[in-house]
Amino acid sequence: MKNLILFIFVSFVFACSSDLEEKKKFEAYTGPIMEVDTVKILYSDSAKVRVIVNASKQYEFENGDREFPNDIYIEFYEPDGKMSSTLEANSAYYTKETDIYKAEGDVEVIGYIEPRKLNSEELYWEPQKEEIYTETFVRIQSEDQISTGTGLRAKQDFSSYRILNPSGTIYLDEQDNTSDKKQDSPQKSINSEKANTDSSKIKPAKKIINGPNEPQKEANK
Repeated sequence: MKNLILFIFVSFVFACSSDLEEKKKFEAYTGPIMEVDTVKILYSDSAKVRVIVNASKQYEFENGDREFPNDIYIEFYEPDGKMSSTLEANSAYYTKETDIYKAEGDVEVIGYIEPRKLNSEELYWEPQKEEIYTETFVRIQSEDQISTGTGLRAKQDFSSYRILNPSGTIYLDEQDNTSDKKQDSPQKSINSEKANTDSSKIKPAKKIINGPNEPQKEANK
């Protein structure tokens, strides 16, 4: 009888231990609770759409965080409905507690109010402050210059920005002028006809950053 009671007690303890282990396994799960394809998230102000977040796939977690593993494309709009800028990246993660998006992998921002393009490997976006920022390397190209550095703070419409640690600026106009001088200076004495031909050379076309609904076009300087 004593052996039978001992066996029942051991079995009971083992069963309780198994239940606790299963419970621990269940509580330890931190994966997504929902998976959605082709996501579109709208941010509005005064009944007007100001931001559209697009992604081909979204994972949602129990704490409200969201992951965009494949891509993300964000469109920013002015109160009058005109697109002001776009943000595109290979992936992104949204933290609900801080209300911050973190975009990663070949991040590109294009501004249309002030035509310019930003490239980086990591970028944060705060919807409440309407700001984007990073601590990593950045490259910004406008119609007449290319600026590089580490760290950046900017408005989400990319109408203004500040590079925290600038490393250099290349002025495209000066580069073109230097190139022209190098081509024109040698062998001017060969004949006057060649000199006249050199002076009338057409400079190479320069790419212009157009609006979101305008076709890309080229213009001669």
